[in-house]
Amino acid sequence: MNTLDEMFPNPDDCYYALFQDAVFEHDNDINYIFERGQFKRRDKTAGIKQIVKMADIVYRDIITTGNTLYARCRPYIDYTALWSAVARYSRDIYGFRRITAKLRNLDFTLAPNLQKEVEDIISESADFGFLIPSGSPYIHRQVAILLYWFSVFKPFHLGFVEGTGPLPEDYIISYFNEYFTYYLIGVALHSQSIGLTLHRNLTYFKEFLNELSHRHLSRSSLEFFLPTWMFRQVS
Repeated sequence: MNTLDEMFPNPDDCYYALFQDAVFEHDNDINYIFERGQFKRRDKTAGIKQIVKMADIVYRDIITTGNTLYARCRPYIDYTALWSAVARYSRDIYGFRRITAKLRNLDFTLAPNLQKEVEDIISESADFGFLIPSGSPYIHRQVAILLYWFSVFKPFHLGFVEGTGPLPEDYIISYFNEYFTYYLIGVALHSQSIGLTLHRNLTYFKEFLNELSHRHLSRSSLEFFLPTWMFRQVS
């Protein structure tokens, strides 16, 4: 059985499995790869399978390990919803970087001052459809957008088998998608020495999951809220 360390010998790969542009290929420095002037598309199936494997490990080794309350639970994933969530995240987070990468890869050469002017126009205008006009958005922005779209499409579900015995607490059952997404993101961030702390305050955590599940938290409000509950770990 795989572990996260075996699956991702390079910790950056664990982070990018969840936080990369899921549609177009780029390296770990976010340099896009082009083929004959066009973005090289990722193998969508391979990308989804990588997230699913990561999710399996998180469920097995973090969510349920040593916890008999999950004996009657059977998790499952809606793959279409999972793709929709990561594709929307990719559009919001990487949209600006995509267009600037395309500009730099044009067959004809723009004068440096003109290229900068075009990038500034895109950055300063909200009319182009870019939610985040930045080539390097802060990590809490990335987390906020990912949490938002996973709460919209809800790819993670918890089923049950017949029988007797206790089940997890009601808030976990009711908000399993948001609960699981939170821990999945936490694992990806850990590889970057960033931690989430909201779960340490159970009262706040339950309310957060409720608000997130019912989409009372917008992308902007999540972006404002999350930095309070994130910290950079010191090695």
